[in-house]
Amino acid sequence: MTVRETLYIRLGGDQVTWLLDDGRAEVQEGTLAQAAPAAAGRQVVVLVPAADVVLTRVLVPTRNRSRIAAAVPFLLEEQLAADVEESHFALGERDAAGQVAVAVVARTRMDGWLARCNEVGVQPDQMIPDLLLLPYQAGEWSLLFEPDGVLVRSADQGGLGIDAANAGFILQRALAESDVKPERLRVWRAEGVPAAVVPEELGAQHDAEALLVPPLIFLAAQAHDSRAINLLQGRYSRSERLGRLWRPWRPVAVLLVAWVVLQLSMTLVHNRQLEAQQAALRDEIEQIYLQTFPDARRVVDAKAQMEQRLRTLRRGGNETGDFLTLLAAVSGPAAALGGVSIDNLSYKDGEITLALTIADLQRLEQLKERLAAETGKNVEIQSATSGATGVSAHLQIKGGRT
Repeated sequence: MTVRETLYIRLGGDQVTWLLDDGRAEVQEGTLAQAAPAAAGRQVVVLVPAADVVLTRVLVPTRNRSRIAAAVPFLLEEQLAADVEESHFALGERDAAGQVAVAVVARTRMDGWLARCNEVGVQPDQMIPDLLLLPYQAGEWSLLFEPDGVLVRSADQGGLGIDAANAGFILQRALAESDVKPERLRVWRAEGVPAAVVPEELGAQHDAEALLVPPLIFLAAQAHDSRAINLLQGRYSRSERLGRLWRPWRPVAVLLVAWVVLQLSMTLVHNRQLEAQQAALRDEIEQIYLQTFPDARRVVDAKAQMEQRLRTLRRGGNETGDFLTLLAAVSGPAAALGGVSIDNLSYKDGEITLALTIADLQRLEQLKERLAAETGKNVEIQSATSGATGVSAHLQIKGGRT
């Protein structure tokens, strides 16, 4: 299984910094649009300013995650200055005492961060308050002094972001009001931050050291810490965001599905009609075949059988031609004499036998002579009987010249 590379983007003002975990440890700075190409095909972790996020804890008497999410806004309502309807709540872990870590951020702020990302085609997989990527050990606080502020991680999933101007005062108050005092402070100073910035009145033992790498490299090194709270939850989760994008298109999709179903139904009906027509044509062909060839006893494939019969007739084409020639030769003299009625005619092996009624014996003799002259064959009167309606006779026209 291929592991995707991760792109870390740290939001600030108009400028952002970004880092690709490709082993080169090279931090770049520029606009979010300049960072966007590096996001293609990679997991994207966006770090947002901790100063815009409130990290707190609240006691919740249930372990059900959906119930916790529903209860937290009302449990924190009195602790927050902002209206809970305008705030987004992202849940962290629940400890043994039943307290749940919660990250609270204004929805307008979340919307703004995501809008900036969407404008340049960046789709974050995680959005994390930057202070939660500071190193942490129980009993200690971790502090990162940067030129524009201080990040303080005071708990596993807790801490605060402080602007540089009020850092000393707020830190002292945070230490004084903390229920559990830290045994030790671990302090790092980013490049460009003098040692004098770290207040000496912190009250707890602290070790300060200069940070030898850019802050983003330092923070990304702790990104494997699964205890960081991902703000992309609830209405901001990827599935929910995709759902909101999909929702306006749902009626169109429904119409499209209905159209496809209708087309399939019409196609099925049309196919069934064609099958019925084909069956009717097969029946009609069989009827024509049986009428044309009454001696046929079994019909398996009427079309093929009829073609076979026609081929047979074509192979016997000379005999058929002789019959037609003789028939034409007979019809001419009979019509010319008049008073001749052909009652029956049979043909076999090149010979024609005629059963006919004629006005009198004289005309019968004349017919015999004309047929012999017309066909060039022998013509015999096999029988002749006079009656009230004329003479009934049988003539035979057979091979051989007259």
